[in-house]
Amino acid sequence: MYVGDTGGYGLHRLPLLLLQAGALAASEGRGDEVSLHLEADGSCSFSFNGPLWPSRLVPESPGDSLASLFTLADVDLRAPRPDGAPETFLLVSPYEDLAIVNALASELEVSLGSGGRTWRRAFRRGEPAGPVHEVPVTEGGPPSGGTRIHFVPDPSLFERPRLSVLGLSWRMEELAALHERVSFRLRDDVRQLETHHRFERGLVDYTARLSAPALPLHAPWSFEGCHGSTRVRLSLQWCGTPGSRAVSWVNQLRASGGTHLKGLVEGLHGALHHYAETVGRMPEISAYIPSVLMEGLTVLLDVTVARPVWLGPVKGELANEECAFAVASLVETWLGKRFEEEPVATERILDHLIARYVARG
Repeated sequence: MYVGDTGGYGLHRLPLLLLQAGALAASEGRGDEVSLHLEADGSCSFSFNGPLWPSRLVPESPGDSLASLFTLADVDLRAPRPDGAPETFLLVSPYEDLAIVNALASELEVSLGSGGRTWRRAFRRGEPAGPVHEVPVTEGGPPSGGTRIHFVPDPSLFERPRLSVLGLSWRMEELAALHERVSFRLRDDVRQLETHHRFERGLVDYTARLSAPALPLHAPWSFEGCHGSTRVRLSLQWCGTPGSRAVSWVNQLRASGGTHLKGLVEGLHGALHHYAETVGRMPEISAYIPSVLMEGLTVLLDVTVARPVWLGPVKGELANEECAFAVASLVETWLGKRFEEEPVATERILDHLIARYVARG
């Protein structure tokens, strides 16, 4: 079972796996609030205001299903991963990754709320510690109809078994952008800090936040579409200040480079080139627009690929060649239409890019 290391990186995979499971459950309509509580004793509590997993895995009266889920008792580890599964999941399916948290915790307790009742099951060093039992509804239990998982990272495995708020808050902000109208809350008892991330319009609102200090030239533009098995969500906004703010995800994992970004640049260039040709501005831009295409641009690109292929041992650069063509085709078609619908903003963008090229000398 591999989570990266026994230091901070591996330790933080545990709450990150829970956060991703909560985000997936929210996207499937089972709730809309995900919370993490970093407690002063080094333990962590995760809460979700709904069933964290489908009822086929854990029925309303959980019985032995929690032991099967949290210990991989009935899992075929040779089974293929689901197409498009979020890339933070390490095992066959999202819910089976909960067993990783259990295996690397000295103590773990799961509480389920259902029909005004609360069920609880405890584990010690990955093994069940007694049967599922009903407990009184208390303040420390899950929300009505919800799920709570409390765990203690195993101090015999991790070098410094204390979680950090900064990386977790950053990831929660990203998940809030990727899952609109879902709240992500973080509380840290040691630092006396609480954060809350929620975006009503998802990527669009996150784009506006990133662009706010950069003198936006227009309101954020957004698009969602599919090309074959590739799904693309995009939000962008050109701004007047230099530099670019580009963030991309592949299957909800932050990606630093790859074919999807190559397709993005090709699509942006194709749409600008076609518009400039249509309005008679080709002589001004044809030679140099590619070199300043990303100047002042805030762009968030979320791509879902059925079977991602990565370059190198660290997942950070996508290698799927078909993804470049899919992204380029979708972006060029959509952005070309947007340019035609908003000519005033588009002329402002062209003027900005030309001015940036001239400023470079």
